[in-house]
Amino acid sequence: STAGGMLAGVYTDLFQGALMAGASLLVFVVATADGGGLAAQGRSILAADPGWFGPWGNAPPLAALSFFFVFGLGTLGQPQVLHKFYMLRDPDRLRWYPAIMTGAMLVTLLLWVAVGIAMKAAVASGAPALARPDDATTTFLLTRAPVLLAALVLSGVAAAIMSTVNAFLNLAAAALTRDIPVRSGHDDRVMLRRGRWATLAVALLALVLALRADTLVALLGVFAWGLFASALVPALAFGMVWEGATRAGALASMAVAIVGTLLLEGAVHERALTLPAGVNGSGVMLLVSLLVFLGVSWLTRARAAGELDADVRLVMRR
Repeated sequence: STAGGMLAGVYTDLFQGALMAGASLLVFVVATADGGGLAAQGRSILAADPGWFGPWGNAPPLAALSFFFVFGLGTLGQPQVLHKFYMLRDPDRLRWYPAIMTGAMLVTLLLWVAVGIAMKAAVASGAPALARPDDATTTFLLTRAPVLLAALVLSGVAAAIMSTVNAFLNLAAAALTRDIPVRSGHDDRVMLRRGRWATLAVALLALVLALRADTLVALLGVFAWGLFASALVPALAFGMVWEGATRAGALASMAVAIVGTLLLEGAVHERALTLPAGVNGSGVMLLVSLLVFLGVSWLTRARAAGELDADVRLVMRR
């Protein structure tokens, strides 16, 4: 990440994507055959936990709808994915984004869904209960899958982590050294050196925060995804297709989303505030930030036309 920058990240993505896709398909085959196949797994789960296979599982209906809202719209505001599409020379290729993203997520999620069902059925059939839900995948791979497949999948997971971390580190370093200070025209070697030091600093800070976290990895992922979604979806998903969007609207929605999400999720985590059953704090702030974006843009609409760069206008009208 420090030496290769964003270009190295593109090749990392290509490698880890191919590795993860192949691993997901293989694990799906092995997991669905575990314990006598899907039919036997289903019978075991139904006997132990009949509500698990319901439309919403054991969660309230609002939980499913809230997560769908956050992850369905939220994918349009994930910088670790979107920045690569801004590297395209031809804006017309952006039309492939929905198909590529949907296909990649579908193949990747085969692994998690199949392993989740297989481990749920195994525990229902008498296997030792997991100490933490986060242990499901590693437990399945190490105890119920062929050794070579386990090695391949764990390598794929490590590659996926490398790819995502690479993107975040480079984005954060670029923001700290160039975007926030609004620096342009500086010597490339100076900017490169500053960017590399910033990458190392961000990596160390992230490591400290990760080691101090006491929440499930999945919930940390939901929080991070939701924070980016609430902050960036209004500006990137709506602002890039609406000529009435303004800089003030984008800045206001981002500020409200970042502060509001951190405060709301922090209050919920510390149990100072209780949301209705199933409601996700990030989903609430995504809706609020969208309303702020639309409202402030409407109030400052007189400036909208003059704030559009030529390349942004070109993308809007294609």
